[in-house]
Amino acid sequence: MNPKKPFRGIFKGLKREPFLIPLPYFNSEKAQDCLDCTGGCASVCPEHIIIKKEATRPYLDFKERGCTFCRECVRECVQEHAGVLEDTREDRIDTWVLLDSQTCLSYQGVVCFACKDACRDNAISFEGMFAPHIHASCTGCGMCAGVCPSQSILFVEKST
Repeated sequence: MNPKKPFRGIFKGLKREPFLIPLPYFNSEKAQDCLDCTGGCASVCPEHIIIKKEATRPYLDFKERGCTFCRECVRECVQEHAGVLEDTREDRIDTWVLLDSQTCLSYQGVVCFACKDACRDNAISFEGMFAPHIHASCTGCGMCAGVCPSQSILFVEKST
């Protein structure tokens, strides 16, 4: 056995499914009910950000726009599955939102306020004109993700 295994060899066998951003108001304990659903939540979303493929949970795609928390998905879900999306939950998407400082233009010395300008919650601040930070007040709506010219906004699963 070779004790000097190449670094990439350590991770070669690891295959992780990509993280799919959950819908707001999502009750993960009832997620199984989504598998047989036709995806009415996706058809009523005015922003067209809900993706629902057959036999899977719906997820959000923030490539072009974010969630306005209009609750249309909740109203539709109540009619189809009564409770996977819960109206009593707060307007928040259960993810961590991070900035990739390696690709963010502001961290590279370029004046860019695209994420801050798009943020409805004023959850992004800058140190001077550079080094943006996302605050705990972020709802995970994704409004910043679609406008970021370098795709530096990352959504990460909250581990329990």
